[in-house]
Amino acid sequence: MVAKNELGKVPFIGKAIKVGGNVMVDRASRKSQIQTLKAGMNWLKNGVNLCTFPEGTRSKTGRLMSFKRGAFTMAHKMGAPIVPLSIVGSAKVMPSHWLLPFRSSSKIAKVVVHEPIESVGKTEQELTEAVRKAIISGLPEEQRPLDGK
Repeated sequence: MVAKNELGKVPFIGKAIKVGGNVMVDRASRKSQIQTLKAGMNWLKNGVNLCTFPEGTRSKTGRLMSFKRGAFTMAHKMGAPIVPLSIVGSAKVMPSHWLLPFRSSSKIAKVVVHEPIESVGKTEQELTEAVRKAIISGLPEEQRPLDGK
């Protein structure tokens, strides 16, 4: 998993992220961003699947936000496919200002797993757009971006 550095300070979660050998990124540091890209590409090269959250943070409104480039850069450079996931209802279970879920996700939230999207033969921009389109297709109207993109 690629996680923001701030999660390393959260009790239990931070320890699990560090012990699990996950890739941590300091979003304010360009050097850390480059090191994270290199570490992520190395994991991909060794056949390890990475889980990333391309928005980089949780949405305050529950709507899909714009994507950061890092995950797409790694996949594109390594020729790795991306399996898009649409996470439905997560804001109802865990609002952006909560550290942990405050209600059971049963019957509220679900994950839609889409078909893998190959990165080979696509530009990084085409890959990003294809993944975004797939994710949007699995979201209810109230979670889709207002601009439709």
